[in-house]
Amino acid sequence: MTTQDQEKRENDRLLATRRQQAGLEAYQEGKLEKASEAFGDAEIRFRLIGDYKQAGDSRTLLAEVQREMNKFEQAISSYQRASRLYHDANATLQEANSALSIGHIERQLAHLDRAQDAYIQAQHLYRTQHYALGLGNAALALGHLELQRGNTEYAAQQYEEAIRHFREANDVINEADARRSFGDILRLSRHFSEAEANYQRALEVYRNALDHYGSADALLGLGHIYLDQERLDEASQAFTEALTLANTIEYELGQADANIGMAAIMFQQSSVDQALIGAQSALQLYTDQHNALGTAHANRFLAEIHLRRGQPSYANSLMERALRTYKASAYKVGQAEATVGLGEIQFRRGFLDRATQTLNEARNQARQLHNALVEGRALLNSGDIYYQQGQLGQARGVYNDALEHFSTLGVEVTARDLAQLEVRLARIALLTGDMKEVADHLASATQHAQRNPLAAQIATQIALVQGQYLLLQGDFQVADEHFTRARTQAESLQQPLQAAEAELGLAQAQLERLELEAAQHNFLEAGRQYQLIESVNGDGLAVLGVAQINMGRQQWEEASENCEAAITRFTQSDDQLGLADAFLTRGLAHRGNDEIDAALADFEEALRLYHQQRRPLGVIDIRSARAGIYFLRGELERAHDEQTRAITQVERVMKSFSTPQQWRTFLQQYADLYAQAAITDLRFQQEEDARKLLQDFLQIAGPQQLQASLTTYLADIPTSDESLSEAELQAQQGLVRKIEQLRKQL
Repeated sequence: MTTQDQEKRENDRLLATRRQQAGLEAYQEGKLEKASEAFGDAEIRFRLIGDYKQAGDSRTLLAEVQREMNKFEQAISSYQRASRLYHDANATLQEANSALSIGHIERQLAHLDRAQDAYIQAQHLYRTQHYALGLGNAALALGHLELQRGNTEYAAQQYEEAIRHFREANDVINEADARRSFGDILRLSRHFSEAEANYQRALEVYRNALDHYGSADALLGLGHIYLDQERLDEASQAFTEALTLANTIEYELGQADANIGMAAIMFQQSSVDQALIGAQSALQLYTDQHNALGTAHANRFLAEIHLRRGQPSYANSLMERALRTYKASAYKVGQAEATVGLGEIQFRRGFLDRATQTLNEARNQARQLHNALVEGRALLNSGDIYYQQGQLGQARGVYNDALEHFSTLGVEVTARDLAQLEVRLARIALLTGDMKEVADHLASATQHAQRNPLAAQIATQIALVQGQYLLLQGDFQVADEHFTRARTQAESLQQPLQAAEAELGLAQAQLERLELEAAQHNFLEAGRQYQLIESVNGDGLAVLGVAQINMGRQQWEEASENCEAAITRFTQSDDQLGLADAFLTRGLAHRGNDEIDAALADFEEALRLYHQQRRPLGVIDIRSARAGIYFLRGELERAHDEQTRAITQVERVMKSFSTPQQWRTFLQQYADLYAQAAITDLRFQQEEDARKLLQDFLQIAGPQQLQASLTTYLADIPTSDESLSEAELQAQQGLVRKIEQLRKQL
């Protein structure tokens, strides 16, 4: 090469170097278009003089600018071109770095298979050079990829391999990064002590190296570990320290993560409004930083907050938005959490078929991820759907599966989940008439709640079921006290659904005590609350309560209209339990209005549902009502059959109570049924059967209610009606004498 050629080459190199330097200066000043042009020009000049290494460096810098400008496809193309230039220059490490960068962009675009190919290519090139740091970076990237796919076991293996390579390279900072990622996997699998140890070690490294960003991230990770364990004071301390540090170094994503963590603590402590403010602040920061996953996390959490506040429609839109982002990012962990949340919202909105499909999907996803809590939540909500559909056997089976599932976790934090399941099982036992089982489940729920620092939230649910238990037992005053306490607790804990349920229970207790004005006020208030939280079947229950008030006032037409409205709401929400009660109530309204055929038709439909649901108390009410109709019609055989069947069920349920006092208060509610059955026996000339039936009642329940019922029946027996024949009058007078004689014997 001549001297002139050498001078030209050096001049070209100098111009190329200047263009590269100009690109760097423009990049530092934020002039990305100018930097892009300069790096592209520098690459061409270096390539023309045969300096493929520098040409590759210029193309790599161009790729980084394009990546910052969100021109991802162009950036991938530039990295690929740089890789070829490095290959021609025999710069193997730089070629591997290009492949690694390509993998990062492909993973960001959710092209996971392409990302994996790029990472494996980089890993192979690093291995040929025995470059431990590069191998650590490749393993770390593959771990992130497997976590995104939801393959947590493979991700853990890759993170452990990354830790080994970084330790070999003596790179403590990267090792700390890998330990944080490994700690995340351990937290997901609920190995909290090991997760905390990895995060503590990483935090120590960051602090010694004065790496404030790493320190903030490590504190955030520790906060989430403590939060999952419900160690709220320690979690609050970690998040507060992370937020202070993030504010000092102007680390916006760290500020957002800390705000979400603090909001989650407030949510756990039932400070729902403060949680909302924190989550909204985090969402704004994530949005400003164009952080898609952070935005999805914030939307998912906001959906849970709005569901708690009684805004399921808005919660639904937020949860669907989060789910779309998780799917677009192929982030399986978040996808499972959002899917189970969406299923719960759909259930609350009354879309039971859709909710069932969503929860089944969530359960499958959680099982693949080994995410025990998400799988447990899916089971619990699936049981709630079966319960509302009146499939109580299936609901009990699912709840028991969930109970076994949570019990095997063996950690204190599941006490709250176990308590909620025991409450649900108690609620089923109430309907199926096993009162001993109700008491056992409530006792277990109370024990689990006492083990949990956030037991107050479960205490409301326990008080509600205890109130219903006392209501069925017949102890209306004490039931009133439980519902009042539940309402106060629910309002203080910002639980609008439980507050509405307590209001409804309070109205039912007042109705049983015939305090009609107070009961109507509370039924209307419960309906207003249910409407505010968009609970269609809850509103149906309140409307049905108003219908029962109408019946107490003998407003039969108004009662029937309100029953129709309730039936419409229960049908919309597929609430088969409420539907059965509505048919019973409408039948009673028809009977009161002397529309006997319509009444019997409603009773038949209600009886079919009660049998299907295995609800003996409903069956008792239906058979008692039908017996009354047949009794008045003089169809004594049919009346006697219904009375006998009803009494059999009454005594079966009664014997499931534990104490004589409970037997007494429960049985007193059926004095009218026993009195009517005894009179039917007397009409059949079966005086001994009548006496024995009433004597058995008296030994348990006492004489007061029974005497009142017999007196009422005596008053209704005509003994001087001109329309009756002499023989009929004698028969009626003879029946009166027998009843009077029976009363004296009692």
